[in-house]
Amino acid sequence: MITLDDIQKLHQAGQLDEAKQGYFDWIKINPRDVTALHLLGLLNAEIGELDAAQDCFTQALVLEPENVNIQLHFANVLKAKGFYDQSFDILKKILHQHPTFSAAYNNLGTIYFIQEKWQEAISSFQSAIAIQANYIDAYYNLALVYIKINQRVDAIRICEAILELAPQHVGAHFQLACVFMQQDKYQVAIEHLSIIAQSHTSHFETKTNLATCLFKLGKLNEAKFCYLEALSLSSSDTQIFFNLGVIEAQLGHMQVAMDYYEQAIKIDPNFFEAHYNLGVLLLRAKGPDAALICFHEALRIQPTNTIVQHLIDVLTPEKHLSTLPADFVSSLFDSYADHYDVHLTNILQYELPQRIYQWIVELTGKAYQEWNILDLGCGTGLCGKLFKTNTNYLIGVDLSKKMLAIAAEKSMYDELILSDVLSFLSEQHHSYDLIIAGDVLGYLGDLSMLFSGVLRALKFAGLFVFSAEISEQEGYHVTSFGRFVYSKQYLDQLIIQNQLAIMRYELVTLRIENNVPVLGHLYMIRLK
Repeated sequence: MITLDDIQKLHQAGQLDEAKQGYFDWIKINPRDVTALHLLGLLNAEIGELDAAQDCFTQALVLEPENVNIQLHFANVLKAKGFYDQSFDILKKILHQHPTFSAAYNNLGTIYFIQEKWQEAISSFQSAIAIQANYIDAYYNLALVYIKINQRVDAIRICEAILELAPQHVGAHFQLACVFMQQDKYQVAIEHLSIIAQSHTSHFETKTNLATCLFKLGKLNEAKFCYLEALSLSSSDTQIFFNLGVIEAQLGHMQVAMDYYEQAIKIDPNFFEAHYNLGVLLLRAKGPDAALICFHEALRIQPTNTIVQHLIDVLTPEKHLSTLPADFVSSLFDSYADHYDVHLTNILQYELPQRIYQWIVELTGKAYQEWNILDLGCGTGLCGKLFKTNTNYLIGVDLSKKMLAIAAEKSMYDELILSDVLSFLSEQHHSYDLIIAGDVLGYLGDLSMLFSGVLRALKFAGLFVFSAEISEQEGYHVTSFGRFVYSKQYLDQLIIQNQLAIMRYELVTLRIENNVPVLGHLYMIRLK
């Protein structure tokens, strides 16, 4: 005849249907067997049959009302059913009678957690740990509280304590990875996620987080591989389709990127970012008419979005723009900031900062090491990092908060100022030996105020180095890509009007787009 131990072994082996039937049969013969009622209650709770679990625990407590373990599990079922006050009262009663019962403190802490009573939750979990120093569940719950209240240092400390006790603890590795991702420590996050991936090959969130970390580090092909693995686990996840589109676009695979964006839109027709990015790619591939369809859909979803409205204005023939709205430019670069360096240098092969630096050194030697230098539209600091020394003074100005935040992390600028370049220049008076404007003029349009501002800001014999995309037409105009381009005649005329002298001029490749060089003017001019 089968014994209760045999049934319990079936339960422990995961043969839940057989174990459940075994408990039923046993209890029919032994209706006052508290252990069997308790075990059946635990199994019912495990499979989500909470009412049945509650009935089992209630029957068991009638027979053994002081059984503290059954009381604890009864409280847990009540908590799972949302009866927090009843569960709370039972746990408090347990602790009154058994003040060193660590599991009761841990479960009390979970109720406080649900109720967002963070300090009470912390106190409860700490009490559990003080009683039982190796209580991993209490440590983990405490870490989750610290994460919720954004105390990342404490969360890291507790997760690391868990790993001292259980080096393969999946939850601790995962939470550490998430915290390190929030701190932009992507390589450290990858180390923890990789440990999880070794033993949990089908863990969706691990795959997506690994892919995100790799993407942030510029490892696009590795990121793509992880996203594809995640997609095999969840084939209708719109965010994965979108992220794959972003990666393929950065790799220059425009048609593949468009296919991914279309897949995302098919699943979610209100996916703003997918409509917007698809519009940008269609603009290059098929022209304004196809792009406008996507941009109008994006504007339907976000009617107040200035970036989309500007693009529609640019692509509408009746519109004539002389400048770009400041909020458009700042929003554009805020959205670009996190992958700006990688995209510009690795994908677009942007080498303009090195060229500017070479010109300055060839003309002045090491003189720049003592100069006051202004980097207009400094972005993440691609120009600034070449010019900063211990003995000069370097100021960066940009409209994008996120770009400036990344530049600040590099600790190369003496000052970083959030401002549009024209407003900043209007307040400067003969302060700078060198002003740099690498890839800035494309967002300005009419340059008359820029040149008058530079004239006012430069010291005597000061230098201004700038680039501008070439226009074959006279003057300047905005392209279908939303950037201003300029004729050499227009730029030369401004230089003469402002009594500046051309020291050097070259026709250069500003970047590579779709394997095609984008040509531009590069000027070095001097205040006479």
